[in-house]
Amino acid sequence: MKKVGKLQTIFRHPVKGMRGEELSSSTVDEFGLYGDRAYYFLDNARQGKYLSADVVPALIGYHARMSEGTGKEAYPPIRIEARDGSVHTWDDALFAHVAETAKRSVTPMISSPHEGGVNWEDHILLVTDASLREIARQIDAEQVDPRRFRGNLVVVLEDDEPFAEDKWLGKQIKINDVTLQVNKHCERCVYVNIDPETLAMTPAVLKACVKRHNNHFGVYASVVTTGSVSQGDDVFLVEMESDGE
Repeated sequence: MKKVGKLQTIFRHPVKGMRGEELSSSTVDEFGLYGDRAYYFLDNARQGKYLSADVVPALIGYHARMSEGTGKEAYPPIRIEARDGSVHTWDDALFAHVAETAKRSVTPMISSPHEGGVNWEDHILLVTDASLREIARQIDAEQVDPRRFRGNLVVVLEDDEPFAEDKWLGKQIKINDVTLQVNKHCERCVYVNIDPETLAMTPAVLKACVKRHNNHFGVYASVVTTGSVSQGDDVFLVEMESDGE
């Protein structure tokens, strides 16, 4: 195995489309970070598609946190703070609040640990510090908030090489006792333009992704071996037998 970096940050998004939480460590089950996107809304104005921030940017104004625990039958309760300061649990008051914010009818849904959270693509999204700095350079900014890209794991690379994660495609990454299969790029949308704190739009971010890296940022991976990960864990690229052929 070759060490390629260190795990800097872990982000979990308990409610799909809402702002998530930073964790010091996380269980990784067969579906990804335990509890990631376990709660979600169906957008009844779009024939049952998921309610998402690319259509309703204000959704990111809700900050969701999940209680501790890794129940096998049901996910732990969540606590959600809205931009107006109101605090909610997963109840009718929250559902009405979200519907009013979104200006549309929504249907609240909860996955079970047996079926996993609702994922857009693969189980876990990885991004790197070098790629974040490259986008910041492209838009002439001091830094870019990694939360714009909604990655689950932010990796600090051994070498400052933007988009070095491209070389992981088709290979496996090992973090502690967790093994991930890196499958494909993440194609980006207007999500990345939304400032997670102010909700201000910065179109230059998406334009930079398009210009610099064919509208790709980060890579999706699926879980091969479950376990746990923590901030500071070393990240290894697994040398496959076919690599030397």
